Amino acid sequence: MGASERVAALRRARERQARIEAATSRTMKAHDSVQHAVETKRRAIERCDERVARAEALAAAETAELARICGSAEAAAEILGWSVRELRRVVKSDRERRTAAGPASRDSGN
Repeated sequence: MGASERVAALRRARERQARIEAATSRTMKAHDSVQHAVETKRRAIERCDERVARAEALAAAETAELARICGSAEAAAEILGWSVRELRRVVKSDRERRTAAGPASRDSGN
């Protein structure tokens, strides 16, 4: 191998090494981006789940309040177009949630 062939081989090796380093950098950035997106998605789902839980709790509390004001589950169910069984299930879940949360939730509710 002549001097010019060695120089050309060295140049190709350096170019290859530069391409490897650039590809490695891009790959690592892409993987970091995926990890960041996964974490962002997890936090967004968590926030969404919390909002849904709060909305469900509010709806259950309002349903229980309607039943209380109406004086019967039957009347409240008729107003909402629900079955009495479904209305009682929602009222029971609200009662259980409030019991589990303690006295503070009753004071800060409606």
